Amino acid sequence: MAGVGKTTLAKKVFDDPLIQSHFEYRAWVKVGRKCETSVALACILAHVDRNTSEQIYFDEDYDWDKEFDVHFKDILKDKKCLIVLDDVWNWDTRLMDILPQENVRILFTSRQRFKGYPYGYPYIKVCLLYFEESKKLLGEKLFGEKGFPPHLEELGEKIAYKCEGLPLMIVTVAELLLKEEKTHKYWTGVAEKQNCEVFVNAYNKIYEVLFSSYNYLPGYLKMYFLYFGAYPPYRDMKETTLFTLYRAEGFLEMGEKQEFEYFQNYSVELGERYNLILHESEPLSWFSLSVFRVHSCWQHVSKKEASKIKFLHVLQSCDETMKDQRRLCAHSNTLFAFKEVYDSIKEDCASIVRSLLCLGPSHQYPVPIHAMDFKLLKVLDALQLRFYHFPLEILKLVCLKYLALTCNEELPPSISNLFHLQTLVIHPHMDIRKRGSQLYLLDEIWDMQELQLIEVHGRDLPTPNSDATLDKLLYLNGVSAKSCTREILKRIPNLNQLMIVMELKPYDDGDDINPLCGLGYISEELQNLDKLVYGVKNPEMKHECMVPLLMFPSTLTLLALNGLGCPWNHMNNIGSLLPNLTELVLHEYAFRGPEWDIESGSFSKLERLVIEDADLVRWRPQHGSLPKLHLLSIRHCYRLQQLEWTPDPSMVTKCKIELVDCNHLAVTSAKQLRPESHYKNLAI
Repeated sequence: MAGVGKTTLAKKVFDDPLIQSHFEYRAWVKVGRKCETSVALACILAHVDRNTSEQIYFDEDYDWDKEFDVHFKDILKDKKCLIVLDDVWNWDTRLMDILPQENVRILFTSRQRFKGYPYGYPYIKVCLLYFEESKKLLGEKLFGEKGFPPHLEELGEKIAYKCEGLPLMIVTVAELLLKEEKTHKYWTGVAEKQNCEVFVNAYNKIYEVLFSSYNYLPGYLKMYFLYFGAYPPYRDMKETTLFTLYRAEGFLEMGEKQEFEYFQNYSVELGERYNLILHESEPLSWFSLSVFRVHSCWQHVSKKEASKIKFLHVLQSCDETMKDQRRLCAHSNTLFAFKEVYDSIKEDCASIVRSLLCLGPSHQYPVPIHAMDFKLLKVLDALQLRFYHFPLEILKLVCLKYLALTCNEELPPSISNLFHLQTLVIHPHMDIRKRGSQLYLLDEIWDMQELQLIEVHGRDLPTPNSDATLDKLLYLNGVSAKSCTREILKRIPNLNQLMIVMELKPYDDGDDINPLCGLGYISEELQNLDKLVYGVKNPEMKHECMVPLLMFPSTLTLLALNGLGCPWNHMNNIGSLLPNLTELVLHEYAFRGPEWDIESGSFSKLERLVIEDADLVRWRPQHGSLPKLHLLSIRHCYRLQQLEWTPDPSMVTKCKIELVDCNHLAVTSAKQLRPESHYKNLAI
């Protein structure tokens, strides 16, 4: 990405004494976005032979394609030349064709990854600095080789952390700090305050360097990038949540499956080609499952540009101008509680606002929101706010497509007035209930025909009293087995993802001893189910529950289970029913016992296997099982001692193994499976 140190590294190579002695000629050309091939060639020639360069450059009839190669070869003859092309935006293959190949070596820097890289030549991806490197660089820029003095070291670490490993940011912050007093009080403000003056000034100072990368993006990626500004800095973003918001905004218009594929391609392009998205680790890793973040300096660019073009505005204070803004966001949710803010919104943009996003930290106590007058509002994300009572003003927002709230109170029957609603997310603030009480959504939920996602932890779908169906419902998250009756499931035939959460009662009255009862209709009624998540909250392991095999449709590609306490041999029975399974996640004693022998031929398409919090001692896949496994992640399995696996030779370099907080014997066993070079030690 911009500012990561590509030019600095190239300059070190260019000026290295060994390089200088090896190459008789060296040429450094600043290419940039608009540099033409003829201009670049003239610059190269100027470094080698200025007289010939001037004669050629002013010759209007000179044919660069046909004559330059001859001229250059004649000048070089048996001499070697190094050419550095700095800041290449568009790779012109003509340049490689014109330059002679024998004695010329080319080193170029670029902010983006070209497809396959020119001619398959080797490349170095210059990455962000690790934390220790960031701390060292900042300390040296401020205090020389000795680094931070003891009384400022802890604050210096926090400031370095906020720079997120970007050298340009670290150097710029250091330059600004050098102009200020090096006192504990001042540095505390810089380290602790989210929008401190030093960082805002640093962002503004490097804005132009970064802006050109944004400005180079194609239109469809610009809009996607600008939406990142809605999130606070240093915040992870979940891909599925962003997709749901993006869809509700109306930015995608094809079929649902194709939409998500397009959306994922946006992330891949921004991350891999343009380097504007940061993954905490490798994409297949457990630690970054569909989660990414944007560097805080890029979020500054996003916020600034989004506000300028009236795409999205982040509220910072009570006295801002929000004229004609279409999307409003707050990183401090309490701002929406001020009447002054509401009055400004009402005067400046209430009539055209499409989205209201409260994405700041959650509050333990309710934040009052003044009466809403957003007649065209499509998206209301107030999940980080707490409501004692369901705000009835929301029922007037008939254009709503996305609604996310935290509220313990029952939904009012008039919720069905929101007939355009596609996404309904209701989380409880505290999951406290009366003994014997059963929480269901209202019958009116069946009248909301546009619903595509329902996420209601602690509530269930009611049995419909009519023939109503929710044909567009694709995601149902947070319900219990009570929502999985035949009568309910056949009314949601196109469900793609089902997340079931069971909670064992703290008392034993003989009811619901087996939390898996009543789930046999899932495979029978849900023919399109792709992802199934089933978990038991706070499992006690008093009862051994055999998972009913009828709850697993053969269409599943992802299965996640936790807290069931099934014997491991039952997992093999499940696997034999799921020929399309690619991801298997087992948490919190989903299965238990000292050994898991995976039968030969099992899990033929499985690519990712996660086992967390289990009492496994030996994991033994038989030869011929797991032929396509790319990631094995085992976490917090303290008894694990042996990984007895003989994978197909073609899998040796493909499968990654993560061991986190496991027995050291397991680490030793894992290392014996492959050569050491194929391991990345993530065990802490």
